[in-house]
Order: sequence, then C-alpha cells, then structure tokens
Amino acid sequence: MFFNVAASKAAVIVKALAITLLCATVLLYSAECADGAVDGLTFCLNVLVPSLFPFMAIASFIVNSSIAQTIGKPFSKITRAVFGLNDSFAPVILLSMIGGYPVGAQAVASLYKNNLASRAECEKAALFAVCAGPGFLVNFVGISLYNSKTIGLILLFSQMLSVILIGILIRFAYRRKSGNTFDRAVKFKTMPLSNAIVQSAFDSSKGMLMICSFVVLFSAFTGIINSFLSDSDTKDFILIFLEVCSAVNEVSADKPIELIAFAAGFGGLCVHFQIYSALGKVKVSKLLFFCTRIIQGTVTALLTHFGLIMFTDKQQVFSTAAVQSADFFGGTVISGVVLLGISICFLYTIKNFKQN
Repeated sequence: MFFNVAASKAAVIVKALAITLLCATVLLYSAECADGAVDGLTFCLNVLVPSLFPFMAIASFIVNSSIAQTIGKPFSKITRAVFGLNDSFAPVILLSMIGGYPVGAQAVASLYKNNLASRAECEKAALFAVCAGPGFLVNFVGISLYNSKTIGLILLFSQMLSVILIGILIRFAYRRKSGNTFDRAVKFKTMPLSNAIVQSAFDSSKGMLMICSFVVLFSAFTGIINSFLSDSDTKDFILIFLEVCSAVNEVSADKPIELIAFAAGFGGLCVHFQIYSALGKVKVSKLLFFCTRIIQGTVTALLTHFGLIMFTDKQQVFSTAAVQSADFFGGTVISGVVLLGISICFLYTIKNFKQN
C-alpha cells in the first residue's frame, strides 16, 4: 500500500518536472519553435491537404453510405477463418486499410459499443487493424514525395499484407478465450446520399484539422531538436518515433524507402495516441500495442524491399528521391540497438499472447 502511494506521488512529481522542463525549452528556443511551426503549416498547405483531403472525403463517404459493409460481406467467411473473428469484422478490416490510421480503431470501438463483438475479439482486432491508407501512401508518399505512383502502390500493398500477416500471427498466438462470439452482422448507421456527402466533407475536414494540428505541433518541436542535434540519423530516428508525417517528409530526402515503410507501419506516438483515444472502452495494453507496431513496421519494410526489387529499377528509385544507399544504420551501434529492440518486442509479444 505504502509503495503504491509513493509510486503515485513520484509519478506526479516526474510529470510536473517534465512539463516544467518542456515549457522552459519552448521559451528558451521560441524562435526555433516558431520557425518549425511555420514549416509545418507550409507543409500542410502545400503537400498534406492537397494529397490527403480528397481521399479522406471519399473514404468517409464509403463509410457513411454503407458501401464498405456491402463490399465486406463476401469476405465474412474469410475473416472468421483467417483472423478468428466473427463476420462483423469483415468491413472493419477493410475500412482500416482504406480509411487511414484511426478508422479501424473507431470501427472496432463501434462494434463493442453496440454489443456486436466480444471484448477479446475487439482487443485482437485493435492490435492489427492499423494501416496508413491509400491517401497517405499513394498520394502523399508515392506521388508527392517520390513522384512515382508505383512506389506508393508498393508501400500500400506491403502494409496491407503486413496487416494480414500480423492478424494471422495474433489469431494463432492469442490464447485467451474469446468468451461470447457474436454472429450478428454489423449494422453501421447509414444516411441518404446527400447527407452522406455533407457528413463526409465534415468528417474529412475534422480529420484533416487534427492531422495538421499534430504536424504543426511536432514540427515546432522538430525545429527545437534541429537546433541542438547535428546528427541527421539521430534526428530522423526521433522523428520516426514521434510523428509519421513529418518523419516521412524529412527521411525521404536522403534515406532508403524501406525506412519510409517502417515509419508508416510503426505510425509514431502521435498516431498511437489517436488510436488509444478512438478505441474508447476497448482497452489494449499500450506496451503490447507498441511492440506490435514495431513488428508491423519491420514486416512492412521487408515486404517493401522485395516489392522494389520485383517491380522497380531500384537504382532509379533511389536516385529519384536522392537516396544514396540502403545501408542506413548498417554496421553501426544504432543498428544493433534497433535489431535488439525488435527482437525483444517480438519475444514480449509472443509471451504476452501465450500468457493470455
């Protein structure tokens, strides 16, 4: 009892000190912070909004008009056999692949809220129904950054396949009893066509505002990081850990596309926070979710590597984005730490599944 009280007080003190340090840093580096925020705004207006907003509106319309539910019905038996989830999850998994990061989590939370799936099923789905989506990977990364739709499609299908592979892994490794398995078909709220168009514009605007807000916020701190960090590899590593949009924009200048694929699969803490919020009452271990994202990022990077070999002239691909080689982190202390971290995450994930 005494230990718990002491630990709680210590956590409050640490949080207070961290917030104080953060405020002091912003004040000391106010100019760099402002410059970073301006760069983030420019990046949002010139790149993110034109490439993401139209596709987000289309994806939202597919949801609101129940098209996804119609498309998902033929895959219901596959969902049960491959992922061990009831038929209701077929459109959810489809939506997670075409709608972007938080859409899958929102759909999973909707199933649980409406008593259409058990808690165990929702926990399983929440671990792997996470995907960047076509708007981000094809329009933004492929066309805007690399001027190549082929690269965007390779990244997209690599991440989709990684979602499927991670789902299969979880299906066989997750030993917890699922409890009641619901067989009723999911019923999403639908609306007339005109209302769906208006709601889709509203939803995509709201989502775009949230994404741009995070980008501007993390870009402001990136400006501070750039002022006292000279090593580009370390800065890229921190960006990938924090926020995927800014990270992809920076890393694409001189790093391998495989690293872009890892960043998209991992998502960054910014995306993780959005997903935790969207899941609502569906509680998933944050450490387990974090480890699963690292594994998914690694699988996405490997699949992207083979996809580039099969469908592109790799030398030409790298020259397009001014990428020098695929030896990022190769043969360094950082590479050893990254490999060790991935191995630990994999072992922890398997251990956690077996204990459940």
